[in-house]
Amino acid sequence: MAPAVNGHLAILASIPLSYVAVTALRRFIKKRQNNTTLPPGPVPLPLLGNVLSIDAKEPWLTYTEWCATYGA
Repeated sequence: MAPAVNGHLAILASIPLSYVAVTALRRFIKKRQNNTTLPPGPVPLPLLGNVLSIDAKEPWLTYTEWCATYGA
């Protein structure tokens, strides 16, 4: 059986972990907001991008529509 962890120790361990998580999230958001070098296009979903917006059987039709909307 594993020894019980003191509640104060768990709180003390969670403080630096939460600080690291918040700092990483802030950096990710700041980097994403400052990245304006991409050309115009459809708004992607997080982690999936635009994969759900593309027709699986005829993807060239989606690309042609995007070209007409956003330019080449």
